[in-house]
Amino acid sequence: MSDYFPQEILILILQRLPPKSLIKCTSVSKSWHSLITHPSFISSTITTNINPPSLLLQFCNELSHPINVSYSLRRDHHPSLPESSSSPLLLPSAFHRELSVIAISNGVLCLTTGQLCLDLIICNPCVRRYVTLPKPHDHASLYLASVGFAFDFKNNDFKVVRICSMLDDARFGLCVPEVEVCSLETGFWRKCSSPAPVCNLSYVGSYAPHGFVNGVIHWGAKRRVANYNDNCWYHFVLSFDFEDEVFGEVLLPRSLASVSSDSVTVIGGGGGKSLTVYHVSDGSPCTCNIWVMKEYGVVESWSKLFTFNLMGFSLEAPSLGIMVSGVTAPPAPLCVRNSGEVLLLMDEAGNGCLYSVDMEGKRFIDLQIGGKGYTWYLYSGYYTESLVFLNKSSGMVSY
Repeated sequence: MSDYFPQEILILILQRLPPKSLIKCTSVSKSWHSLITHPSFISSTITTNINPPSLLLQFCNELSHPINVSYSLRRDHHPSLPESSSSPLLLPSAFHRELSVIAISNGVLCLTTGQLCLDLIICNPCVRRYVTLPKPHDHASLYLASVGFAFDFKNNDFKVVRICSMLDDARFGLCVPEVEVCSLETGFWRKCSSPAPVCNLSYVGSYAPHGFVNGVIHWGAKRRVANYNDNCWYHFVLSFDFEDEVFGEVLLPRSLASVSSDSVTVIGGGGGKSLTVYHVSDGSPCTCNIWVMKEYGVVESWSKLFTFNLMGFSLEAPSLGIMVSGVTAPPAPLCVRNSGEVLLLMDEAGNGCLYSVDMEGKRFIDLQIGGKGYTWYLYSGYYTESLVFLNKSSGMVSY
């Protein structure tokens, strides 16, 4: 039938099909297989994909034997994320107990294990292929690592950036972090040519996807402004542009920039529409605040949208008049939903329970997801199927 269609029309039709349907179409004929697996067609589907993203939730139940890690895709069309809208996401079975999803970009997942991010795998569940990256540098001193992952449209390549913050007393918050970049096209790690500013990254809320705004990734960061014993910190948002590989700083409101040992972290998601941060105070009672930058780069546009307090073992939201008992730690932010709601993981008497905070409607919704045995080992972010890796075999493993 394709003989009766101009090539341009056929491409437009095929671009509107979901990726799994396109994979089946590669069996129609040699010409269709050649067209669909061509790099230019696969690249075009990244920008023309009209399928709505699903919310990926990663669960870990420590009471199961063996410990069970599962991945669920949920249609984000209802505030409660009902079980009826879910479907499983299949990842390489050998890694279910070892690796955790830490980033998603254009249907491709970045998975790692542990706080040092030494073992990294890039995987596309739709085409069921993955590649294992070479090990990055393992530093001799005490450190923590954070990984960012994104597609570089300028260079048509996926990139991973690994930022290592030194934790020894002599350098904690006083030195430039070690930064490496790995391009999927080259397959090796190299030092980033642009140095990061002096800082340590904030790791509270590390299960949240990184905040992408205008194609730039963001982390909560801080640096010391006095000697080690004074415990004085300056907080800001660290940005990294994957295309030009340069760092930048986004200012926080003055009330957040100088909050000593409090934690300020970025919450990703929300379609990259705005920058959202989560602030947890170090005092008693503990106060948790959600801030949104309504105009990117304009410090005056920061607005505090939601506040709740942790008093003893009770979480109170004064603006809603509600209280959740048995809460043993400040909630961990998972992501901003496309609706603008924020997913929070709550530790209720040792059980991980998921809540959705509707900041505009002033609602605090118990999603009835998680519960007994579920822990902090969770991830949440938006996933859309793609054809990436369909035309690649070198270095790839199929599963």
